[in-house]
Amino acid sequence: MKAQEQLKSNACAKRRQQVLDFFPVERFSTMRRKVKELMTGLSEIAVIDENSTLFEAILEIGMAQAKHPAGMRCPAALVVDKQRNVAGFLEFRNMLRSLEPRHDEFVESAEKGGFSHDKIRSELQKYGLWEDALDGLCKKAGEILIKSLMTVPEDSRITDAESSINEAIYRMIVSGHDYLFVRDGQVLAGVISLSDIMGHVCDTVRACRI
Repeated sequence: MKAQEQLKSNACAKRRQQVLDFFPVERFSTMRRKVKELMTGLSEIAVIDENSTLFEAILEIGMAQAKHPAGMRCPAALVVDKQRNVAGFLEFRNMLRSLEPRHDEFVESAEKGGFSHDKIRSELQKYGLWEDALDGLCKKAGEILIKSLMTVPEDSRITDAESSINEAIYRMIVSGHDYLFVRDGQVLAGVISLSDIMGHVCDTVRACRI
């Protein structure tokens, strides 16, 4: 029995060392890395013209996902004007809300009654949410303009590329946002999401010497 336990212990130690060799502690020391090291750059995010329809935007997002899978960590697409300057962002949440506008009524009711399972099921039945939202999807998507859905980032949702990951985490926790827009100087350079940060946290944990 002791021999088996020793073999098992040796095997675990070997696997741990392999992980440590692959993820050196020096590379993932605490959370001192900068936002720009973990963010998703604009080149990996779907780019949509502000005068596009939702139909065109969905096609563009699909192609961007196939080309840059990592970019899907960002739940938004970049919206640009005629001069290809950043005009704003199209959040996937807003895309879904546009397909079922009755959600606004549901949100008001839910804020009063809470979000319990029974309450949500009751409200879905009451308002008939999503029962026919995808019917005629192509027609709906072809009529909705991106300009009416896009978000222009507020200062509270913008962090600097040179900021620490600690600051980004603090901003997300306090604001309740799942991602922040990243500014490099006066120019928007990308997006950092909870997925980006959790990837770093997982790498850090794998590198722990316990």
